Amino acid sequence: MSFLNSNATSNQIKMIEQAPESLEGLQYSDFSFQLEKLALFLAQTWKDNHPEAQAESEADFNCCVMAVATELAIAAAAVGGPIALEILTGGGSAAACTVCKQVLQPNCNSADRQTV
Repeated sequence: MSFLNSNATSNQIKMIEQAPESLEGLQYSDFSFQLEKLALFLAQTWKDNHPEAQAESEADFNCCVMAVATELAIAAAAVGGPIALEILTGGGSAAACTVCKQVLQPNCNSADRQTV
């Protein structure tokens, strides 16, 4: 039984025929470091716009994460490619959580934030 049905277009068939037979030739890239660097800028901007945000507040943390993850998703949709896939499959949310924790720490100075 073929996985291709009668509704498959010729373009879909060409894409399947051109797909690599194995994933051995593909390189894995870990974008987490780059995402955290980008997310750090967004989280710092959010914190600057919300100076009353408290480190102990779960609501403030959640707002920061939501704002940063949303901006990363918007950027991913605009850029596309492997980085967009990483962002939209959870990498953006993970990076947002990491940097929002850093930014909301009361003893976190700007020098510490640069080391993400």
